[in-house]
Amino acid sequence: MSSTLSENQAPETGTARVKRGMAEQLKGGVIMDVVTPEQAKIAEDAGAVAVMALERVPADIRKDGGVARMSDPDMIEGIIEAVSIPV
Repeated sequence: MSSTLSENQAPETGTARVKRGMAEQLKGGVIMDVVTPEQAKIAEDAGAVAVMALERVPADIRKDGGVARMSDPDMIEGIIEAVSIPV
């Protein structure tokens, strides 16, 4: 099957092939977006292999017009201290 769709092909959603592909992508672990040390600890306890310390999660950034800022360095330090996985 070609990696591009022809005009009469619909993208596959929810099929076994898509689900297997998603599982293949996630088998190495999940990297979670977090905004607090508490969220980072929950992510680590749930099996995340790393966390991204963000000022806001992407859904909130899009909702508010798409402007993202750098995370507070103190917040990042708190997350680093709270977990043993990469930040």
